[in-house]
Amino acid sequence: MGDLLVGTTTPEPRPRNLTPTLRHWQGRALLAWARLLQHTVASDARRQGHVARRNRAIRATAARGIDKPTIARTLGLSEATVGQAAKGEATSD
Repeated sequence: MGDLLVGTTTPEPRPRNLTPTLRHWQGRALLAWARLLQHTVASDARRQGHVARRNRAIRATAARGIDKPTIARTLGLSEATVGQAAKGEATSD
């Protein structure tokens, strides 16, 4: 009976060639995630779209009687930027 328990309990070592492959695919997955973020959240076109929508909202707000200082304070923008947006001019951001 004692002979059945003789031996090592450590598993066989993993082949080394799996590690670079796994790391490679992890890197590819992370690269795809970074690309998705770059083209959606961080892209210039996306930012310009957000700024254009914000400026339209500022124009609509000003047209409904909300004064420039209130808009600027609420949005954390300068009054000059709010004034430009309210006139339909391009803003510096």
